[in-house]
Amino acid sequence: MSASQHGHNFDIRVERLDGCTVLTLVGEMDFHGTPAFYAQIDGLWTPGGAPRLILELAELIFCDSAGLGALVYVFNQVTSAGGRLILVAVPDHLRRRLRISGLDNHFEFGESVEQAVLALGAA
Repeated sequence: MSASQHGHNFDIRVERLDGCTVLTLVGEMDFHGTPAFYAQIDGLWTPGGAPRLILELAELIFCDSAGLGALVYVFNQVTSAGGRLILVAVPDHLRRRLRISGLDNHFEFGESVEQAVLALGAA
């Protein structure tokens, strides 16, 4: 799924690995791209399941306050369903925003998708 408006590009690639859902976010997650993200998240799992979600962020080149809000939204959705969320390959610009906002204390981080899949498999 991709969203593009006013020159802003945001793509979401979805993959399933060993019972985990991996979303690779590419481009700019801002006011224009977050509706596609919300739609993707809301359609990922059925009620009653404990989602195991990995967000792979190495190709995310920009994330504004709307993007941070979307990350908080997915965290709340996953944890309220009894699941786990791991952010992997977080770019420095996003790590800095998460740290400044205090959100880094709420997220679990991993170095790679493979590491996150192993961690979620042990859950």
